Parts: sequence; structure tokens; C-alpha cells
Amino acid sequence: MANLSALLEREASAEIETILSEARARASEIVAKAEDDAKATAASRDRLAGTQGEAARVRARSAAQLEASSLKLRAQYARVDKVFVSAEGELRKLTKDKGRYTPILAKLLDEAVEALGGNDNVAKVSVNPADEAAGKEAATKRGLGDRFGTDPSVSGGVKVKATTNVTVENSLFDRLRAAREELASEVSKLLAGSPEQPAA
Repeated sequence: MANLSALLEREASAEIETILSEARARASEIVAKAEDDAKATAASRDRLAGTQGEAARVRARSAAQLEASSLKLRAQYARVDKVFVSAEGELRKLTKDKGRYTPILAKLLDEAVEALGGNDNVAKVSVNPADEAAGKEAATKRGLGDRFGTDPSVSGGVKVKATTNVTVENSLFDRLRAAREELASEVSKLLAGSPEQPAA
């Protein structure tokens, strides 16, 4: 009986050892898999962080390029605006030089009258009070002296009211404003080729 008990104990011990050995092997496999999974997760996280970092760098670079383009456009617009403000200033000087301005005012009057179809369609001719003498002279030469008057709202040109309810305003400043949109891109191109002028 003692032999049987020892035999059973050996077989049980062998069985237990086999089970423990299998359990250790399985535990090793589980630990190895867990370590591989952890490494894969870490690598994936690193790749994701790298991708996100690259995406953040691309976004930052794009934002910086957009801001630089915006600053460049604003500077370019400011330079174009400065050119047109300067041109308007030159026109204001011109309107004060009666020797040069009088024939221009006469031409502006002729164009406005012709746009209405001639003298017969003109009810009133108006110029700025500062241009009264030159305007009266031009209107009289045109045969419209009896329909001449002044209007402080007119600047750098003439306003001609027709016998109908149509009014034609023909001024240097209106022409500059009308031409601005058309000329702005050309002026911008010219300025792009020239260095920034220092402020005076």
C-alpha cells in the first residue's frame, strides 16, 4: 500500500509538474505577447505622435505662409492706395492752377454736354464756386452762359443737368475713382518691381 501511495504521489507530482510546466510556458507566451502588444502600441503611438507632429508642423507652416501672404497683400494695397492718394493730391493741385485747369474744365464741360446730346438738351451747368470764373468762361464759349451756376458739391469738374431728369457729372476725381479698379493691378505690378520707398 505504501508503494501504491508513493506511486500515486509520483504520478500526481509528475502530473502537477507537467501542468505547472505547461502553465509556465503559457504564462511566458502571454507575457511575451503582452510585451509585443505593448511595443506595438508604443510604436503605433510614436507613429501617431510623429504624424500628428508633422501635421501640426504643416498646419503651422501653412498658417505662417498665409499670414505672410496677407501681410504682403496689405503692404501692396497700402502702396497702391498711396499712389492713388498721391494722384488725387496732384489733381487737387491741378485744379488750383487756373492756367492749366481752365482748358481741362472746358473739355470736361464739352464731354458732358455731348453726352446729353448737345446744348439744346442742357438745363443747367454747375461747377464748384472756386472754379466759377473758369466755368463761366467755358460755359459762355459753349453758348451756355445763361444756364451757368455754382454748386459746392461739384469738385474738379462739372455737373450738367439735362432738360429731362438726367444729370451728368464729369470730374477728374470721378475719373480717377473709376479708373482705380482697372489701374490698381497695373500699378501693383509696377510697384512690385520697384523697391519700397522710404517714408518722407
